[in-house]
Amino acid sequence: AVVSTQSTGVNCHRDIRGYSEAVINRLKELQMVCDSFFWTDSMPLNQILTDITRDGVLYAVVLTEACAAEKTINIHVLQGRNPKDFRDVPLVDGLDLLERDFKKAQAARALVPGYL
Repeated sequence: AVVSTQSTGVNCHRDIRGYSEAVINRLKELQMVCDSFFWTDSMPLNQILTDITRDGVLYAVVLTEACAAEKTINIHVLQGRNPKDFRDVPLVDGLDLLERDFKKAQAARALVPGYL
């Protein structure tokens, strides 16, 4: 699943919908705006990430069957000078990473005059 919005996108396969919904709920608890969608092999993940990066999405969380089985997430930091990927991060650690980075991004945006 890919979740995507102004803050976070989550991508996943349909067969792990329950896990993706649990991850989305946790992200929303962190005050992140989330959207999710499912991808198929007909559209490569790299294309999806490129498209949502262009839309200004800060993060993409990609979930696979392995993630659901191991309770991990894959995080793509899409914006900034050095976009990064974090693979197979334990769920709690990944949420902590996203929360810290999101707070930094919010603080940086607060310094921009006229930005709401």
